[in-house]
Amino acid sequence: MAAPSRRKKWSFINILLTVLALLIGGVTWLTLSHHRDAVAAQGDRGHGVHRLMGAGADPAELEWEPRVYESETFPPPKPKPPAPLSAKIRGAEKALEAAIAAAKQRIEAAAAPDDGDRSRRVHVVFSTDCTPYQDWQSEVVFNSADVVGHKGPVTRIASGCKDGREEKLRARYAQLYGEHSRFSMHVTPEFNKDEKTGKAYHFYNKPRGIEHFLESGGVDFAGAPIVALIDPDFAFLRPLTDVVERENALLIKPWTKEELPAFVDEGHPVGQQYGLGTHWLTFDREKICGAGSPCLTTDSKDAYKYYPVGPPYVMHHADWRRLAPVWRDFAPKVYAQYPDLLAEMYAYCMAAAHLRLRHARVNHMMLSNVHVQDEGWAHLDARPLEDACPARRYDAPRIVADALDGTAGPAPRLPTFLHYCQNYRLGEYMFAKRRVPPKLFTDCAHPFLEEPTLAIHALDYELHPPGNPCREQPARHDVPKRVRNRTAAVVCLATWHANAAAKRARETTCAAAPPPPDPVRIFTLATTCAKGVAAFHSNG
Repeated sequence: MAAPSRRKKWSFINILLTVLALLIGGVTWLTLSHHRDAVAAQGDRGHGVHRLMGAGADPAELEWEPRVYESETFPPPKPKPPAPLSAKIRGAEKALEAAIAAAKQRIEAAAAPDDGDRSRRVHVVFSTDCTPYQDWQSEVVFNSADVVGHKGPVTRIASGCKDGREEKLRARYAQLYGEHSRFSMHVTPEFNKDEKTGKAYHFYNKPRGIEHFLESGGVDFAGAPIVALIDPDFAFLRPLTDVVERENALLIKPWTKEELPAFVDEGHPVGQQYGLGTHWLTFDREKICGAGSPCLTTDSKDAYKYYPVGPPYVMHHADWRRLAPVWRDFAPKVYAQYPDLLAEMYAYCMAAAHLRLRHARVNHMMLSNVHVQDEGWAHLDARPLEDACPARRYDAPRIVADALDGTAGPAPRLPTFLHYCQNYRLGEYMFAKRRVPPKLFTDCAHPFLEEPTLAIHALDYELHPPGNPCREQPARHDVPKRVRNRTAAVVCLATWHANAAAKRARETTCAAAPPPPDPVRIFTLATTCAKGVAAFHSNG
């Protein structure tokens, strides 16, 4: 049977909205009529009598007469007069408009195109420096987006490229992805030093970099009005769209699914829950936010509900234009009071509070720390490990195969991103981003990484590489049963995505090269005592 046309589908939606509006309007009219009749006909109520002061009196002007029972008088408190009908009508109209808007959003979300089409509206950006360490991570972001079918643009915001690095990277991206690909690079000056102290703080690049990107011109915000800021150590597991996915949401109280917007839109940003808490309330906020700022009056309840979020930050570009300069201004002030890795994240919380830009705080957009419950692990835990770790070596994980086929896979849906910022170890397998050799992506003779199989699930220990492999032995630790499958899944997925990006690069740049040596484990690279091996897998 042929699929119904878009015009017929929207005709049905318009009819449904019209019926809904008539129903809500009818209920509102009956409610107001009942209120008017009730006020006109009020008689004995409890301990007294309401009397209208004349036929044309305002309904708010009521007189109370106490009722006398035998020898005792019981004068109850004067009741709160009802609001004038005009105010009630205005309130009813606003409620009706809100109900219709909410219904329309729900219907549109149900009728939304698939993830691939909807992802065209989302421009994903990530901030980096210009080193080989973040070059390879950038290629994982680009390739994973392509693999899972994300159709929107993806931009690397690279700060401080020197000595011809910008030209080399632009030439490489043109070679790998094409001259006018949706994968691109925006270059900024180096922003990684504190202006007052001169000390390096690499995370200044993030607020200053995105502000530079937003103001650069030439970005198609009409086609992709939603901007999502991620970190470079992210890999896509499925396309990122502007649909908030109420039914798939994982939340922590006080949030409920009914409170979530149907879509990310102007004034309705969404962020991933991070364990930031409300610590920024202890800062000298007036020095950071300025006198009279709403950030000074934000209480712990609102600070916890709306602002402890991190990447992916997903917002309309108009909201980003408001927030980015405030974030940039607050970041060094927060760092002066809190010289820590998380300073720029707390600066973001405070900038959002300053602008009263309340975020829908969700848990299901990311996987990262295998030991916590406030990420998207519940959705991964509900699936068999074979979805992440194939039974046969070098097969694509089923999660990736589903994405390649354009299917969402079984419910519940996976988080959108893997954030491989931790060290993940199981047996002699490991994935640690600082141990991944950049030459994997650029040297045709470098071995690929050995990809684990489903058999990894039987391992119940981890080995920690020593600081000096020529003098020390690896340390062995037990792995708690509850995190074994999670750890195995991350090692399998991260290793596969790193190899996939490297293979894509080599297919273009190593066409005439002989096959590389057999695959190697990162653990082997990290524990080999041999001259030159340290440089072999250095991220410098």
